[in-house]
Amino acid sequence: MIINSLKLKNIRSYVDASLEFPNSTVLLSGDIGCGKTTILLAIEFAIFGIMKGLVAGSSLLRHGASNGFVELGFSLGKDNILIKRSLKRTSAGVAQESGTLIVNNNEFEGTPQELKARMLEMLGYPESLLNKSKSLIFRFTVFTPQEEMKRILYEKKEDRLDILRKLFNIDKYKRVKENSLNYIRELKNKCNVLQGKLEILPDKKIELENYTKQIETLKEKAEDKGDDLAKAKQEFDTTKELYEELEKQLDELKKNEKDFEVKKSEFQSATYHLERNEPELKRINEALEELLKGLAGFDASKAEEIKQRIIEKKTELKTIEEKLSDINSKRSAFKTKKEASQSITKKIADLDKCPTCEQKVTLEHARKVTAREQVIITKCDTNLATLDDWENKFREKKKVIEQEIDNYIQGERELEANKVKLMALEEKKERKKLLEKEISELKDKTTKLKFEIEELQAKLEKDKHKKTEFEATKKDLEFKREKKNTIEKIMLENKTRLDTITQMIEKIKSEIERLREDEKKLNLLNEIKNWMQTHLINLVDVIEKHILAKIYNEFNAFFQEWFNTLLEDETLTVRLDEYFSPVIEQNGYETWLENLSGGEKTSVALAYRLALNKVINDFLSSIKTRDLIILDEPTDGFSSEQLDRVREVLNQINVAQIIIVSHEAKMEGFVDSIIRIRKQGHESQIY
Repeated sequence: MIINSLKLKNIRSYVDASLEFPNSTVLLSGDIGCGKTTILLAIEFAIFGIMKGLVAGSSLLRHGASNGFVELGFSLGKDNILIKRSLKRTSAGVAQESGTLIVNNNEFEGTPQELKARMLEMLGYPESLLNKSKSLIFRFTVFTPQEEMKRILYEKKEDRLDILRKLFNIDKYKRVKENSLNYIRELKNKCNVLQGKLEILPDKKIELENYTKQIETLKEKAEDKGDDLAKAKQEFDTTKELYEELEKQLDELKKNEKDFEVKKSEFQSATYHLERNEPELKRINEALEELLKGLAGFDASKAEEIKQRIIEKKTELKTIEEKLSDINSKRSAFKTKKEASQSITKKIADLDKCPTCEQKVTLEHARKVTAREQVIITKCDTNLATLDDWENKFREKKKVIEQEIDNYIQGERELEANKVKLMALEEKKERKKLLEKEISELKDKTTKLKFEIEELQAKLEKDKHKKTEFEATKKDLEFKREKKNTIEKIMLENKTRLDTITQMIEKIKSEIERLREDEKKLNLLNEIKNWMQTHLINLVDVIEKHILAKIYNEFNAFFQEWFNTLLEDETLTVRLDEYFSPVIEQNGYETWLENLSGGEKTSVALAYRLALNKVINDFLSSIKTRDLIILDEPTDGFSSEQLDRVREVLNQINVAQIIIVSHEAKMEGFVDSIIRIRKQGHESQIY
């Protein structure tokens, strides 16, 4: 990957800037805070878009700007690529908009996510690694802020090793071992559970033998009770036939008794209603006469006319209230305007100098302002007086209309009261007709019921002896039923016991079969567990150590080589331990990174950074950013002698395009091209 051009619009301190990058070593030169790092962040934003925790839209878009964009041009082999990403300020914050990707004049417009997916594919970055670790590979092969590289040196050794595993895409081996150990623990738990289940297998076999013997005994008892049950059933059936015949006769008797009681009840009810309805009919006739007198001269047609007049008056009242509300609004507006003019008049009299233009306020100017505002105050007073007159007139009119509405409502209430009386009159007439009809029907019904009651009473007297005969037969039937049921119960108990034991035998057989299956499963799980413990974990561990050893040897060699180039001090040596942590020895004794000077710390960080870049590019052959490296302030704290050695390091890393950000003037002699950046006010400019 070779960067060719970069265009910024409203990105941090850049309002509108364009840069051209040659295919060589380029220095971004300028004072601290002039905007050099912004260019590096803009390049990363163009490639990956907004990334949570790394590149935020709010930190890129220029303060006060509503939108902005970054346009990056670069080459990938023979392909010329131009990508443009835009930012827009919304009420919810700064968000990305759709962008454009042009590859060899073939344009594609897509969402930020679609652009990122295409860029990752073109750069050859492993998609699974980037999804988990954002732009981890880019940050450690192309552009690493110097403070971030120093931070990885201070990480805990386990955390640092995990980061490197992710970078080299070998953290899968650690996950395989962890998952294998978790699975082995799970297998052990399953084996313990199965072993516990199998402890009951001998007891189940003994239980099956005992139930088999019980079934043979129950079958012999069932044959003996069969003959007794047949004899008891025959006696029961004979008595039951006699009982059913008597029951039919008794049912007829009960039916007549029931009819007698029903007819008697109906007669009493009819007599009661007749005695109640006759006085009610008399009261209704008297009420009808009274209602007819009270409704003399009533005209129901006036009700609609009064209702319409009430609606009209309420509409008129609403219009007046709206006008009064409008008067109040206008009064508030005139009062506000008057108060503002009074405030201006008071302030102008006390001012010596204008707070806006800072010029002296003359007496003539003060008189003009005061005269102008006095005209406004007078006009407001006139308008307020006029509004008071209008308000008094409308309020008087409102009182008159409200009184008229009250009068109409009172008339409406009187009409409604007469309507209620009229409805009551009609109801009474209907009730009178109903009562007259009901009284006539009740008289006919009582006569008929009296005759039917006398007939039923004669039948009941004739058949009353049948109850005694039925009760004696019922007792005999119950005795024989109990005898039959006792035998059936014994046989049923035997059969239930037989069925239960049979089910228990089948259940035990199933349990024994399941236990035998569990026994087979236990043997298989033990085989798998032993294989994973003995072979799989050791194999994965060997593979991981082999790969890490290969990475370590190359990483350690480059780290030592570039550190020795940057810092020629025979008393100070460095190497990597098994966790890829820098081990520093001074005069043959180990020392801490914190004990080094600023230049020595930067030498360790830069050597570590370049070695890591070299190893990743060698190890991950698919990535296409190996021709580019960006160094952000790589010489922080370097002495003049160390700065001279940077030239040698730049030659050794053998990268086609190197972009260096530095405010060190001496660095200008080490590069092929210089892009100067200067900040005037709040705006960065390219020279």
